[in-house]
Amino acid sequence: MNAMLARFVGQTLRQRIYLACACFVLLCVTSAWIGITGQSALLKSFAEYQRAENTSVAIESIDRKVQELKSRSERYLLTGASAQYRAALSLQDGLAAEIERAKGNNPAIQDTLNQMEGHLDVLNSQMKLAAEEREIRSRLVQVELPEKAERVRVAFNELRAEWMETQVEKEPQIRKHGGSRGAYVSAHRSLLEYFNHPKSESFDLATQHLERSRLICKELKEDPKNQQDDVQQLIEEILASLAEFQRVGTRAFQATRGYMVYSNVVMAGEISEFSYQSSKLKTYVQEQKALNQRNREASFKRSQYLAAGAAIGAVLLAILLATTLSMAVVGPIGRLTVMFRRLAAGETMAIADESGRTDEIAQMINAARVFSDKNQETNQLLKRSESLSEELAKKADALVESNRELDNFAYIASHDLKSPLRGIQHLASWVQEDCEDILPETSQTHLAHMQSRVRSMECLLDDLLNYSRVGRMDTRPEMVDSDELVSSIVEMADNSDGCRVTWDSLPTLSTARTPLKQVLLNLITNAIKYNDKELDGHVDVRCGEKDGWYKWEVSDNGIGIEPRFHEKIFQMYQRVAPEVSEGSGMGLAIAKKHVEHYGGTIGIQSSPGKGTTFWFTWPVQIEAVKPSSSDDLTEDPIANVPT
Repeated sequence: MNAMLARFVGQTLRQRIYLACACFVLLCVTSAWIGITGQSALLKSFAEYQRAENTSVAIESIDRKVQELKSRSERYLLTGASAQYRAALSLQDGLAAEIERAKGNNPAIQDTLNQMEGHLDVLNSQMKLAAEEREIRSRLVQVELPEKAERVRVAFNELRAEWMETQVEKEPQIRKHGGSRGAYVSAHRSLLEYFNHPKSESFDLATQHLERSRLICKELKEDPKNQQDDVQQLIEEILASLAEFQRVGTRAFQATRGYMVYSNVVMAGEISEFSYQSSKLKTYVQEQKALNQRNREASFKRSQYLAAGAAIGAVLLAILLATTLSMAVVGPIGRLTVMFRRLAAGETMAIADESGRTDEIAQMINAARVFSDKNQETNQLLKRSESLSEELAKKADALVESNRELDNFAYIASHDLKSPLRGIQHLASWVQEDCEDILPETSQTHLAHMQSRVRSMECLLDDLLNYSRVGRMDTRPEMVDSDELVSSIVEMADNSDGCRVTWDSLPTLSTARTPLKQVLLNLITNAIKYNDKELDGHVDVRCGEKDGWYKWEVSDNGIGIEPRFHEKIFQMYQRVAPEVSEGSGMGLAIAKKHVEHYGGTIGIQSSPGKGTTFWFTWPVQIEAVKPSSSDDLTEDPIANVPT
């Protein structure tokens, strides 16, 4: 050793440098060998871990889908919802694909995956059978069974009507007829009770009642007093309809029991077995993960020992590099980081040039200067925007207040002007009554004209009052039967010419009754009033739903409206056919204001002589609209009868 040190000291500087370089190269080679050896061990360990992790991820994904499939299937069995059925089938397809992919990850779990695949196939087929039986049951119970019940009811009614013509003579037959019908009603009730709460006793009771009803009908058929051809034919119709009713009810009973067997016995067992297999796989995978974790930790320790020697030399080199980088890069980067944080917060600052630098640091300094200038411009724009926003808010408040004052003025004007009009009306009536014999015919005509003008003025004020009330009333949603609503409007309308009004399949909706009634009332009565076809006149009311809106249409084959008046008719006090009928011209304006208040639109399709179609959109869901405190001047809203 001493000889080696002496030899090193005696060497020249170049030799020392060469020796140091050789030692550094030797250190690098040794570090590389240690790193490669450790890396190989780590790669092998990580490969094992990755395979185990892939298997774990696949099994956990399968287990999650198994649990979700179990939940979906149980919900479907409980509720029978088609959405749950479709979701369960979709999950089964995805689960089958994942099981097929997971087979190649680990041969040890392939047998279990094959068993799960078999159970999944059985579950899929049983669920489809259960869905088919449920669909058959729904069709029979909801469609065919009511049709057969209606046929039985009609047959019983026709036979009773036949005998009621000679009620006294046919009293025994009528009593038996009532007994047979009562037995059928009891059977129908018991059958419906079975479908609501499936119990065999209810179906057996329904069968007994049906048998009793048929026996009574057979007695009536064999009775010598009932041998007339028409009576025999009616009794045959009752027996045939009872047989059809029993056939459909029995098939629905069988479909219900089949669905219950598939869902409560077969599917429940398959779901439980499938879930058990998934849990077993999950336990196996967790054990494998624990084993791989231990192997990985041992591999890490070996790698740490191998890397310790290389790390010592690397640390010394890293210290040298870190010092150099800190002086050249880290310091400027830290200052730039603080600068950019301040700029991100919206500050502006004076940024000095870094003299002598042309690298990326200098480019970042130039970018920071640009950001500072942009921040200054942005601050100026924000101040201007805030000023404009405050000004816009003030103008919006002023506009709201102006609209509120206009609404109140319209209400007060129309409400307060009615009192003097009533006084004029009464005075004219008194003058006409007191002076009827002494006034000349011309004066009486003038009085009649004055009374007519007063009534027209009252009508105009009423329409103005109704127009001002739109959007000010307390409209709480309620269930509205559109068939009943349109029927009441048709009964209320003046249809002296016998115009035919039809409608079909109108919805029952939750909405504000009074505004919707006012809109339909205006459109339907206008269609009747402006129809010149008399008995050949026809008005059709339709309604369909799309994208959260109902679209109503009221069509007629009347006189039609020229296109140049299509916008005008929705304005206040505008009428385009005054020679046809009297009116104030406010009906369509009120309808338009109601529709637009709820966010809808209203329009017209018409041409002269080819009829008219008014359409408007109405929301499927509305919220209760309560009047503001400034609207308390209004009276309780009443339906507007258009003039």
